[in-house]
Amino acid sequence: MECGGTRIPYAKWRLSAFRRLLATSHRAVSRGISTSRQSDQFNETTLKAKTGNSNLKSVPPSQRLPQSPLITRPRSGTEKNRKRRPTPQEEADLLKNPWAVMLASPARMCSVTGARLPSALLGTWGLVRQPNTDELYMMPVGLLQDSLQSNKAHNLGSSPEPIIPTQTETPMVEVQGREEGSLVASPIPTSPDKQTGRQLVLRIAELLPLIRSISVPLSKKGGKRPAIMRLLPFRWKHPQGPVTAHEEKKIIWSANTPEIMLQGMRGVVVKKLSAVLEKYKRIGTSNGVWRSLDLAEYSDTALKRAVGDLERFDRMECGAVLLLGPKNFVVPGDTSQPSCSLDSVALTQTGSKVPVFDLSVLFAESDIQNLRASHGHFQHPALFFRPEDQLGIDAMISLWKIKRLLDNVDLAEL
Repeated sequence: MECGGTRIPYAKWRLSAFRRLLATSHRAVSRGISTSRQSDQFNETTLKAKTGNSNLKSVPPSQRLPQSPLITRPRSGTEKNRKRRPTPQEEADLLKNPWAVMLASPARMCSVTGARLPSALLGTWGLVRQPNTDELYMMPVGLLQDSLQSNKAHNLGSSPEPIIPTQTETPMVEVQGREEGSLVASPIPTSPDKQTGRQLVLRIAELLPLIRSISVPLSKKGGKRPAIMRLLPFRWKHPQGPVTAHEEKKIIWSANTPEIMLQGMRGVVVKKLSAVLEKYKRIGTSNGVWRSLDLAEYSDTALKRAVGDLERFDRMECGAVLLLGPKNFVVPGDTSQPSCSLDSVALTQTGSKVPVFDLSVLFAESDIQNLRASHGHFQHPALFFRPEDQLGIDAMISLWKIKRLLDNVDLAEL
């Protein structure tokens, strides 16, 4: 479109041109922008109400277009719709809910998978020094913390060097450490972070299949630098990090790390569970920490019936079922003996589900026998456990962690 020969202002000519274009496009286009009949009817009704004229042709083109919901239906007020704040009673119940406490732990990244998980589901790994040498082993120091600290205090006056067993001696020493209360090993104190002064640790998801899959390639020797250096973060490495070039060549991943991790996890769970058993020694009290489940037979049907027969009590949905096995120990994987295969059981009292922990599968036979001999609670075939304080919450979280650790694992191969 060109400007005519008449000398008119450009602004006036542009305004008249836009009017002709809008009028032409409105007559040529048979369909509006919105394809909703309801919105078209709403726009027509709105226009009639505003203009007071039923003839839409007299309405300006700018008002014939679909109007934004922000204009036609403005939100009343300027305050945002926020969620209701929890009451003090609801906050107190959440603090006693082990699943809420576990999920509310700070999210951290797994150094192997890169997944961000609650820190309660991640294990702590650090460097441990070989005695009389410079060899450093990457081990789950979070699971061996009690044994390492007790042995560090024991050897403080005799030897300045911490001790760790060799690869062939590690499983035997680990069992002795769990039974006798001493482990000849200690975290290395010579590689702290230069800026913070804290011990260097990694966070790795506590999954036994994951640890077994990376143990084979990381334990291989050869090359100028060990394979485990691929696992260490850049901020650790020389020259920016606190680990020196000489220490980098001495870092080792033991081939039997999965066995060490499993034994350490079992020791932690047994210790925390024993602490709860020592504090709450009665069954069927008003606090509801322990409730016995009398099974007519050791099967899934009998377990569902026994749980359904329980009387409802406070925070019942925060508990779990502990299967202790028959008096004669059930061998894992033996289908000829009675067993329960449920991962969770429904509570008809609350309409929710609670997990089922089969201790005969999660623990070793010696652990079950020691628990039966030291605590009368474990004379029953099954118990309903609901934590009451932080001690019980830690025990419940540790039970969930060992169940998650052994997920999709054939115990016959261990």
